[in-house]
Amino acid sequence: MMRTMAVEERLRRGRMEAKTRDAMFRAQIEQGAKCAPFVSAAILQTLKEVYPVEAEDLAAQVELGRVRMLVVAAHEPSGKKLGECQKVSVLLTLDQPDDDDVRVEHGVTGLRRARLLRMTVEAFEQGGLLTQEDLAFRLLNCGLRTIVRDVEQLRGEGLAVPTRGQQQDIGPGQTHRVQAVRLFLKGLEPREIAKRLYHSLSAIENYVMTFARVLLLSSRGHVADEIAFVLRRSAALVEAYRELHAQHANDPACQVRLRELSQKLADPKPAKSSQKLGEKGGTRS
Repeated sequence: MMRTMAVEERLRRGRMEAKTRDAMFRAQIEQGAKCAPFVSAAILQTLKEVYPVEAEDLAAQVELGRVRMLVVAAHEPSGKKLGECQKVSVLLTLDQPDDDDVRVEHGVTGLRRARLLRMTVEAFEQGGLLTQEDLAFRLLNCGLRTIVRDVEQLRGEGLAVPTRGQQQDIGPGQTHRVQAVRLFLKGLEPREIAKRLYHSLSAIENYVMTFARVLLLSSRGHVADEIAFVLRRSAALVEAYRELHAQHANDPACQVRLRELSQKLADPKPAKSSQKLGEKGGTRS
């Protein structure tokens, strides 16, 4: 039993090491120059000695609360060895201001699930996919079984978690942001939606108001790429919001909500997030 655990640990470490900049550099050298591993290792060591990068320089390139990681590219097939997969660099939000609100409302488990949802979607929108091992050992510092249970729970609640092991279930219309807006259009209140999705109230309000701004810019003739640039959101999210509107535009409940949002955009007034939609929260929508 102990030997089996030791083997599993060694394999896990190997998978983790395969998703580092050093491993990516060596793989490209070995494939491009057709050289042996010891040669690529020597080249990498020489490069580090000639062009050192200080830790302070790397830290300055990343915003507070965010972390940059190498993950497997989303287009890579599930059966391919990690060492042979293309990697992409993604910027993930590990901690943000309203995480404290989520913890108070949903507890430690709810906060972990909120972060899990947030970071898997962020990675997917940047062309990469986190594995459950990435989440457990590199980001959330918990057991792999805990992550498995969290993913099963979230999927059971109708939320897609875009990880490498769930590629067949991934779609922009299934992310928690689109789910939140869909529930709002069906008549649910933001506070209830926040509870269902393990989010803060301000985050849900931000998702809804971003949806409203997408519709406003669309009505003015702007295409998805232009809207994404103006709102600083992904084109995939913009398209998902537009498709969501097309699906529910004729629903009576949706029409009521759309009128509310139209009035909100026409007459924005500062208010506490617990009272009105549209206040700027700490979550990127």
